[in-house]
Amino acid sequence: MAVSLSPAALRAKERPSPLTTGHATVLRARRLTPGVQRIVFSGADLARLPDEEPGEIITLIWPADDAERPVLPTEGWRYAPGTPDQHWRNYTVRDYVPDGPDGPLLTVDFVLHGDHGRCSRWATHARPGMVLGFAGPRIHFYAESDADWTLLVGDETGLPSIAATLERLPAGHPTLVFVEIADAAERQELSSEADLVLEWVTRDGESAGRSRCLEEAVRAASLPQGTPKVWVAGESLAVRGIREHLKHDRGLPIGPSQAIGYWKHRLTPDDVE
Repeated sequence: MAVSLSPAALRAKERPSPLTTGHATVLRARRLTPGVQRIVFSGADLARLPDEEPGEIITLIWPADDAERPVLPTEGWRYAPGTPDQHWRNYTVRDYVPDGPDGPLLTVDFVLHGDHGRCSRWATHARPGMVLGFAGPRIHFYAESDADWTLLVGDETGLPSIAATLERLPAGHPTLVFVEIADAAERQELSSEADLVLEWVTRDGESAGRSRCLEEAVRAASLPQGTPKVWVAGESLAVRGIREHLKHDRGLPIGPSQAIGYWKHRLTPDDVE
């Protein structure tokens, strides 16, 4: 059965991607929690970013090993012939300031995995002056003006988008949030004028992507009446379990719902998107 997309979903689907490309320079970096590094980028190219929805996704591009600056795509996502292999990953726009005292600023929170993974290693040792490329952004959360309440669910990878979304929800809007983190040290200060109920769900020793603690917390929750805006993001198998529960057990409508696999554990089957 075809799902009827809402006007907000249609706008997000129809917006071209990437809207812009450019270079961004590390302005400052700090450890937000033991497992998260916050990096603020500056640069004139960032002035071209749109700011339509919270938590948009931007593709960051690392330079080839022997280069100081990455090569940017020139036509859509195409690169010129002879462009060296470059590393890239998608990240959330945690915050965007188009015209601050330091010019346009882009804030990205990196989840750290020690020395496992190139992006994690880079973020851990990022210093002012380092240059990355970017392309995008694209919408990953779209507001539904008719929603009676909002449900946001995610692990550490979804937390930047959740935090950015909370800052833009209307004052007094009923909102439930469930965030999976490794332990209590990973809690962050979240700001919102919404009528917020927030539950931090800790794995406490279980492996990321293998724990069912987030799904169990959602299953145990008492949900409000009315039509919600639902946004779920995290490990693909965990997201599928939560999506199926909300759809089949709770009977929540599909139209204003988003469930996004941000990453996949190595033991998650290939057919899980």
